[in-house]
Amino acid sequence: MWKGWRSVAPRTVRSRKPRTSRLCSLAAQCMKESHGEGVCMTSRSLPMNRRAFLAATAAAASVTVAGCAKGDNKAQGGAGTLSSAGWDDPINDLMNGPIAEGFAKQSETTLRPQAAVPFGDFQTRFRTLLAGGQPPDVMRLNDDFLVEVSDKKLSTDLEPYFKESGLDRSAFFPIFDWAKLPSGHRGLVTGTQVRCLFYNKTLFEKEGVPLPPKDWTGDHWSWDDFLAAAKALTKGTDQYGAIISSDTACEEIWPSNNGGPGTFSEDGTKFTLADDPGVEAMQWVADLTLKHHVQPAWGELLPDQAVERLFTSGRAAMILSASSSIAYYADNVKDFEWDLAPVPAKEQQYQTGGVVLYIIPSKAKNPDDAWKYLDYAISEEGGALLAEAGLAVPVNKKAAESLKSPGEYPKNIKLLVPGAEHNKNINSTKATAAAVALYRPQLERVYAGDLTAGKALSDIRGQVESALNV
Repeated sequence: MWKGWRSVAPRTVRSRKPRTSRLCSLAAQCMKESHGEGVCMTSRSLPMNRRAFLAATAAAASVTVAGCAKGDNKAQGGAGTLSSAGWDDPINDLMNGPIAEGFAKQSETTLRPQAAVPFGDFQTRFRTLLAGGQPPDVMRLNDDFLVEVSDKKLSTDLEPYFKESGLDRSAFFPIFDWAKLPSGHRGLVTGTQVRCLFYNKTLFEKEGVPLPPKDWTGDHWSWDDFLAAAKALTKGTDQYGAIISSDTACEEIWPSNNGGPGTFSEDGTKFTLADDPGVEAMQWVADLTLKHHVQPAWGELLPDQAVERLFTSGRAAMILSASSSIAYYADNVKDFEWDLAPVPAKEQQYQTGGVVLYIIPSKAKNPDDAWKYLDYAISEEGGALLAEAGLAVPVNKKAAESLKSPGEYPKNIKLLVPGAEHNKNINSTKATAAAVALYRPQLERVYAGDLTAGKALSDIRGQVESALNV
């Protein structure tokens, strides 16, 4: 089992991508030990407001496995090589490290990744990479931008590769087809970072509160059940029952579970968060603070890593977070037992996971070898490396059986596997980033108690829909 995951503080606010690590990349260390060379990647988490993008420094990692000429790769750094680009996080380390190494042993093709950069920097860089004459052969993409990239014909349709390779779709979770658009299959989902509740088991038992269910069921785990547990676990401002407003996925999870379509309509042209199910759900989230007092005030959640500190110190009994956070809590929770539980159910029981998405740029020099690399990443062997690292659920169902906890906890990590079946991602639009920039400040005013959800979302609806339909 590869143990090259890094302990990273989860990015729970205004981004679905994990926070940059403070630690040296163990993947690079593993390569150094096995090949006598390697680059130790270090990055520094900067104390900054959660409103800002992540800012940190990162060094390049490279896999130096000997190979022979394969394809026309001269523009990309030598014979038998592929170039790749992505942001600095544990998934990137895994794809550039053990998965690339396993692929090289099969294909004698070496992956040479570009320097990993913080997520915020990559967000401003990816358009330049794609529009340039020599983009990388393989590129990780924020799922919010798949439709935009497809519309501009900047990514390759992978459907011909699927047919040629005889790929069996039944071997994958349904999220595999998330990247299938009218213009073709424009990206490859390699895994999903399932969202669920992280809970303090010791605190539940101390307060005599029944534990949440261990599987995806609404029995005895409705919104009302969740609220009752949160109330029983709250002790003034010294101990809070739950924190679910700080994770931006809550604006998709709760409206969807309340029977609505989520943030946007299926065709990406309507701001459906402003419909009745969305308004009701977002007011319910805000009222956990404003009415029931089981969640900290919004201002208390704004400082960097505030939620993480509240949970690790035992002051928050339940938090909504993604599976990419597991390594961090496994490394930093010292004084209590903790575990995973499903999100509470209402009309539905969905979670919104972070999609681990890769594309082959339309101008890639080596698209055929790029496909072979991605095909290995979603194979049972490649996917098992992702599962054994405890970072995410691989899209390959068989590989998902290898999912393991990186430490003593969580005991219930297998909850993540059926969680992939309960996934509902935000509907794609042509202007997701612009829409979010408009409506999220309004939501923050709801959380702070300045506006009702109905007022805030109806007031901004027209502007959001104008952005979606430009």
